[in-house]
Amino acid sequence: VQSMPETFNNQTTLHMSIRKMREQTDFSYYKVVLRTNTAGTKIYGIYDDGVVYYPWPWRVNGVDMEIGPWDCDEGGAMTPEECCSKIQQDVSYPDDNGNYIACFVEEPVGGPHNPERDDRAIVVTDGKGTVVRAPVAH
Repeated sequence: VQSMPETFNNQTTLHMSIRKMREQTDFSYYKVVLRTNTAGTKIYGIYDDGVVYYPWPWRVNGVDMEIGPWDCDEGGAMTPEECCSKIQQDVSYPDDNGNYIACFVEEPVGGPHNPERDDRAIVVTDGKGTVVRAPVAH
């Protein structure tokens, strides 16, 4: 950064925002991530097609069940509330830990709750602290 500040909006230092990738053993494993448009008003999904995925099996009575994916673009892009309601209606029973499916709304960088910053680099790590994606300055 110091040797090439022009690459980083003339910054000579960056705040490293370390973000651990979610794992099934995390406390919040029961939350499905709803990726939105930049404004945070409509579900876009991770492939910008409105489809939402839950990455792990949902264990009920000792049996792993696949849940999802959910098309939150049926009839036009749904709001986070509409999409979450659809998911919770589909998975209306708790898992073996007594947790019900819940939703976490994630806006991409540039949204009102996740603004771009000239002084930040986002670094994604696994549970061991190993960087799993190239750091992104924004």
